[in-house]
Amino acid sequence: MNDFILTLLINGGVVLCIVGLWVYARYWRRKAAKAFLQHAVACYKKEDREELAGQAVMAGSRHAGLLYALTCPERFDIVRPMRTFRFGKIRCVCAGYYFPQRYESWLRDEQADFVQDVYAFKDGKEVCEDYFSQAFEVLSVHENVTAVFMPCSTSERYYRRFAKIARYLERHGYALSGLHLIEIIRNRESKHTAAQRSSVDTANYSMSLALQGKKVVIVDDLLTTGSSLAGFARNLERVGAEVIGAVFLARTFQVPSWTKVRWTVWKRLILPK
Repeated sequence: MNDFILTLLINGGVVLCIVGLWVYARYWRRKAAKAFLQHAVACYKKEDREELAGQAVMAGSRHAGLLYALTCPERFDIVRPMRTFRFGKIRCVCAGYYFPQRYESWLRDEQADFVQDVYAFKDGKEVCEDYFSQAFEVLSVHENVTAVFMPCSTSERYYRRFAKIARYLERHGYALSGLHLIEIIRNRESKHTAAQRSSVDTANYSMSLALQGKKVVIVDDLLTTGSSLAGFARNLERVGAEVIGAVFLARTFQVPSWTKVRWTVWKRLILPK
């Protein structure tokens, strides 16, 4: 009986030690994750922020997973800024990544500045000619093309957003302006203000028959799901235009899952060693 009690006490002590060590390790793991995350947020240099956020991810911080993904979005998206990619059969180029406003406090300065440029372009306050000219050069169209612009919710927004860049592209020989070939015939709700994107009626424009036989490049500020691009391209082809490319100021970054971030960090920090 005494041996049984002694064994029970020893086993109980071992279990308590194991549980105690597990709780102690979790406590310091959380402390380490918090410290790495705080240091990562304070870093301005991309490489330092990526390294520290990765360490915080390894320590189990989900917030660090978000920071890591936003710091190096190119690790989670097949699309790279200023490189061609395909959406269906359309060759596309985007100048950079757009991040929704809820992530603003997590962005590096250059990322936040680019997002502000996107907002300014949408409001007609910035032309962003450097971005668009580089994107057209990357698209590398070696024939006479016409730039056609994605219809907006109102005619006023359409001309305010695209009139200046249309003139710039034509003046510098990148593309002829097709601004006048699309007419906004009635107003519709903006997609970004609609409660559900699928509920937005996009058939608010008409296309000139002068588009027939033209080689066109679609120009827009933002590529998100690509549904607007696909629909617009189909309508252009219906009137006889040939869509040979699309240029966007930005592509909306889709934040990856925690599992994908953790696996990516694990591969980068562990496997190479």
